[in-house]
Amino acid sequence: MKLIVKKEFLLLKVLVAVIYISLEVYYSFYISKRYDYMGFIPDFNVWKYLVTKLCFLFLLVMSFNMYHQSRFLYSIYMLLIFFFYIPNAVLYSFSNFPPGPFVSNTFFVSFFLITPYIKFTVPDFNIRERYKEWIVIGLAIVLIIPVVFTFKLNIHMKTLLLNEIYETREMFSEKLQGILAYLYHFEAKTIIPVALVFFMIRRKYFIMTLLFLILLYLFVISGNKLVYFTSIIVVFFFYIGRNVVAKLNNFFLVVIICFALFPVLDNFLLASPILAGTFVNRFLFIPALTTRFYFDFFSGHPFYFAESHFFMHFVHSPYNMPVGFLITKIYWGAPTAFANNGIVSDGFMNLGYAGVLLFSVIFSLLFSLFNTVKIHIGYYGVFFCCIYIILSTPLLTCLITGGILIFLVLCITILKSSNFKPA
Repeated sequence: MKLIVKKEFLLLKVLVAVIYISLEVYYSFYISKRYDYMGFIPDFNVWKYLVTKLCFLFLLVMSFNMYHQSRFLYSIYMLLIFFFYIPNAVLYSFSNFPPGPFVSNTFFVSFFLITPYIKFTVPDFNIRERYKEWIVIGLAIVLIIPVVFTFKLNIHMKTLLLNEIYETREMFSEKLQGILAYLYHFEAKTIIPVALVFFMIRRKYFIMTLLFLILLYLFVISGNKLVYFTSIIVVFFFYIGRNVVAKLNNFFLVVIICFALFPVLDNFLLASPILAGTFVNRFLFIPALTTRFYFDFFSGHPFYFAESHFFMHFVHSPYNMPVGFLITKIYWGAPTAFANNGIVSDGFMNLGYAGVLLFSVIFSLLFSLFNTVKIHIGYYGVFFCCIYIILSTPLLTCLITGGILIFLVLCITILKSSNFKPA
């Protein structure tokens, strides 16, 4: 048994290292050449490269104790290295970026190492299994009713093939106002994915089909690609791998295979950089690039949450447009595009480096609490989606609109079980 654990531990390290090297190759020979107009400038710095490698080695070595204390937290930690550390390290060394974004993301990832030492006591709710099923399916149906009432059968079938996505989004956003926006995001990002896993565990195939149809409906009316990929991610992590480390090993192996296939498919089949541009650049490098933009723009003058619905009553924004549009207007000359803002840049934007520290603390406390609530391993795909949302969405938005707080409440009340399947 010890040998198997050790193999899983080492395999995950090797796969992450291969991904790191692959992204460096992608950046050198593809991203910096094709997308230089966005700000991906080739400017390699050997000393920064050595620093990033030493930090990477430090992060891997320090994870050994976390692996033995909590496989769940260890897997989340490796996802943070994948999403937060590696892309920022590549830009820091291969584009000679300033140290602020790299140091802050490195701190954010390394601070997570304290999570196994944080313990919580959560209340115990004894709800009958039958009532749990009624509550879960009831939430899914109740939240979808106002969405269906508003959008009816205003669906766009081309959206299924990822065509006319932005046109669909524009028409959708015109109607998505007020409380309806919260209901839609709660349903799409939390309730349906959680309900899907809930009934997959119980093998209620009719309800599973109904939930898939609801997710499909939400996608074709909105063009939100996160909804499209959520179902794939949730199902993938439910069935692949006997524990969270094995699940992540399989995921990283798929990522490496995709990295190898994307250039071939783009060049010889699609004749366009669709796959590499969508998955590698959009999901990994652009969040790191916009992080650098936010650090540059807000250096020395924090924003103090002036766009938050609560804090805007006390602090007024000095700008005549949302910051996300202002950033793209200044750095890309594209005022109609919106620069997403993840947890690290959000902390810096609002409170400077103190904000990076504060948000690192909040994130670590949040996942320490998740670790305390023992739920079925099948929900790991939902946690994966939470990490990606946090990568490109402000923290307060993640917690409320992104449905993470709702997920936490469901974990404590409905999903927690004394008969959980351990990670």
